[in-house]
Amino acid sequence: MKILEMTVPAREEFSLPLRMAMAGVCALHDVPVDVMEDLRSAVDESCDLLLHQDFQAHCLSLTCEMTDGSLQVAISASKGCSLQAENPADADMAKLIIGSLVRKVDLEQDENGVHTVRMILPGRV
Repeated sequence: MKILEMTVPAREEFSLPLRMAMAGVCALHDVPVDVMEDLRSAVDESCDLLLHQDFQAHCLSLTCEMTDGSLQVAISASKGCSLQAENPADADMAKLIIGSLVRKVDLEQDENGVHTVRMILPGRV
């Protein structure tokens, strides 16, 4: 596998297909089950963060790539044109939670909030 890309509607129930795709990627790269479960939890947390920003997301995209022995994962939200009525998620808290599950996490944001979560974890641990 060079790169896996998957895009789903920006709704909470579509975090499940993203989790399933991550399980498949992990299986292809012999990632241990406990590490795979951590990554799947990190995907859930990332989706929750991206779905709870100032602007309503239109879709969520997952990109996975194995490079230099590390699995690099990015989950991004394409911003829709309407504001959400709820308070945005706490990005710092989400980063702490995701960071406890993967080797490295970076949040990319602009004036409208977080739009991409990038994670790295070892491939074959």
